[in-house]
Order: sequence, then C-alpha cells, then structure tokens
Amino acid sequence: MSRKWFLSLLAAVPLVAGTLVLQSCGGEGGAVMNGGGDDSITKQFLALLPDGQKDAKPVGSAKCLECHDGKATWQDTKHASVGVGCESCHGPGGNHIANPSSDNILSGLNSESAVVCGQCHGPSFDEWHKSAHAEMIVDPVEETITNVTGFGRNSRCAVCHSGWYARHVNLDDPATTDDKIREVAEEAVQHAPYTATCVNCHSPHRVTGNLTAEGKEAQLRKPVFSTDTTQIAPGTNAATFTKFNHLCAQCHNGRGTNPADASLNSGTARPSMHDSNQFNMLMGLGAVESGGPVVRAGAHATAEGQCSKCHMGGGSHTFTVKVDQACAPCHTPADATSRTATLKNEIVNGLYQLKTKMQAWAQGRFGDKDLWDYTALLSALGKTAPPQAQVPIEVKRARHNYYFIVREASLGVHNPHYARHLLTVANDNMDAVLGRAPVGAGARLATFQEKLASILDDKKRASQADMANE
Repeated sequence: MSRKWFLSLLAAVPLVAGTLVLQSCGGEGGAVMNGGGDDSITKQFLALLPDGQKDAKPVGSAKCLECHDGKATWQDTKHASVGVGCESCHGPGGNHIANPSSDNILSGLNSESAVVCGQCHGPSFDEWHKSAHAEMIVDPVEETITNVTGFGRNSRCAVCHSGWYARHVNLDDPATTDDKIREVAEEAVQHAPYTATCVNCHSPHRVTGNLTAEGKEAQLRKPVFSTDTTQIAPGTNAATFTKFNHLCAQCHNGRGTNPADASLNSGTARPSMHDSNQFNMLMGLGAVESGGPVVRAGAHATAEGQCSKCHMGGGSHTFTVKVDQACAPCHTPADATSRTATLKNEIVNGLYQLKTKMQAWAQGRFGDKDLWDYTALLSALGKTAPPQAQVPIEVKRARHNYYFIVREASLGVHNPHYARHLLTVANDNMDAVLGRAPVGAGARLATFQEKLASILDDKKRASQADMANE
C-alpha cells in the first residue's frame, strides 16, 4: 500500500506541547467573534455545531455543572479564570439543557477539532497547520481496520498515527472489542485525519501540574522532561513503549529497538527501529555500543523541556527549530547554525563511508554491493537477499547502527556524542570483516548532496518496509 498523507483543516496542535497564551476571548456563550486563527475561524466553529444546536441560547457554565459535576475541575484552570466557559468550547447549551442529547451540543469528534481551540489560540492554531502533526500517515490506521490483531492490538500503530484513535481506544481494557477498534479507526480516517489534536497534549478541563520548559502550567497531559528510559528500553513491547510517560517521547521513541546479537540475528527483515527513535538517540540507548566509554546524554538531554526546549522555542507549534529562540542562551544564532552545519556534514560523511564499507563487503562476498542490507529492503530493490546466516554478526551490527542514525533523522544534532560513537563501533565491526583493507574510491568522489540522497533513499525504503512487514 502506498503511503498517503492527509492534511486536516479541522484538526489540532501537537504531540509536543508548549505554552498556550490564554486570552479572555471566549467568555460565556459560545463562538468567539475575533482573535482566532484566521478570518473564517468563527464560521468554522459554527459549522461544527450539530443542527439541533444552531438556534440554541447560552445558559452559563454554572448550569452545565449541575449535571456535569465531574468537570468541576475546570474551575481551577486558566480558562475559568479568564472567563472561557463550557459554552465557549461546546457551544450554547439552551437546547441541550431542555432536552439532553448529543444532537444538540458540540461533542464527540467535532468537539476535539483544533478549530475549537483556535478561537482564542489563533497563532498556535495557524502554526499547527504548518506542522507534520496536522497530517496523517493514513496507512497504519487503515491497516488497523483490516488487521485488528496485528496492527490494532499487537503493534498499536494507530496509537501514534491518529490522535482520535489514541484518545478513544483503550487497548488495556479487556472489554475493548475488535468492532470498537475498527469503528474508531474508521472515524479517524474519515473525519479526523490528523496525527494529534490539542487535547492529545492538553487537558481542557483540569490543571495537571505537568509544567512547560518555562515552568508554566499549560494543562499538559504528560511531563515534557524525563530521564527514566525504562519504558522504551531495548526489547520493550508496544503495550509498554506507547505508554511512556513523556509528552513527546510517548511516540518519538525507538519502539523497543534491540541491539543484542540475538535480536540482530533473528530480526533480519528490516531495521528494528521506526523513524521515531529521536528520544532514544537523545538519551543514548538502543544501538550497538560494544563496550568502552559511552557518553550517552549530552546537554540537549538535560535541557529543561528536552524536545520542547528546541522544537517549541517561543511557544511555536510548527515544531521547526528556530535558532534565534530555541538555541539561546547556550548558542547565538550564528554559532548554532555553524555547529549544526558542521556536525551534519561530519555525520553524513561518516554514514556514507560506513555504507561504502558495507557495499565493499557485499560486493566481495556476494558479487552485489547491495546485499549487505535487510531482506525486505532488498526486495524493494527487486533483489533476492542471501541467506542471513551468511551475513556475519559484524555486518548486522554495523547496519543496525547505520539505520539507527539514518532513521532518527537529526544527523547527530540530538546527541553528537552518541552518534559519533555508533559510527566508530560500526566502522570497527566492518574493519574486522574487511581486514582493514582500503575501500575503493570509485570513479569520482560523491558530493555532499549525493551522499545525503543515497542515505535518504535507504531511509525511505526502511519506512516503506515497516508498512509491508509490520
């Protein structure tokens, strides 16, 4: 199945949460008439209301709490303190009070749309639309519909690929049926095609005590800082690593990737990590280390807010690093830009050198330079993989580290020390099977862009293999 992307026009903010500037823009009574993400935000909000609510009148939050007393924790939130009440988000409640029904109050799918939050949080709403969290890689969610056991219950792919699914399927509840899993996954594909919505990261109704990198209460569902990597350690399963107690790393982890020789010998179809192993790289675990002094975590791992410190500089919800905000006070923009460029050049050259060694080994052993790779990735090239028993453990260690760095995608920026160590270990393993023989230079030296393109092509094939072999 080809990889497809959806861009949601009614979705939300991120898997990495930051400070939302709360304004007294909603008040009691419903739709906000200004201050939203764009000129049509009020029109979009009104379009979310069910038909039975279109002519409703506001009744005030106190009236709502007469029945919904379980939401009384809302009274302790910033929302309550600035007059953003129940009807600011759920629409006017007059008809619902008279005849309680889901047909006359904003609830369910539409109530979790980012448009609801965008009435007040205009800048964050606009920024979110530019982020990858506004998109959905729909294949894993569709596969959940057709293969509930494999993708739904075992791999739990949709937990990280669909914000709606993550909130409305409890895989730890024995009462959750296959039909329920299919139903929610179908709703996600058809009506909520985003990776995450505001409420995946923020709890609208309660103060959580999980503070931002700046120490502010933003009603975050999980902490943005943790040094306890137990839940994402090598060999952990989906039931464990998808519940990691970290707002970003509950999804941005290596999915139990295991560098042990036994795992490398048994898992030869594809790399054991996904493209999500950013937190594993940040904290320095999950790759072949081969003893020796290992610097696992550098300054980035101990920065307040960890991921959000750099990817949400200034409260940005695009999640792209802005060096003038994200890197201060440790680096000036010029220093950060220069260091990043130098490091990425070093790591790309190191990866390409490692790949060249693996190709030289495969050419000498099998007469085909590509046969160092995993079996599913070779199938994508239209090639038949050799028996994996003929691939020595040194090559398997080297290719594990290669893909660990390639799929993590920061090219060393998240953890320069660990990335360099992994390249050293991988090269040492390849030197052991090559006998330290010099690797031929070929007809000409590759340019940086050619090296990078070669590496990214491997990353793409690994991503495709995930879906074909999950």
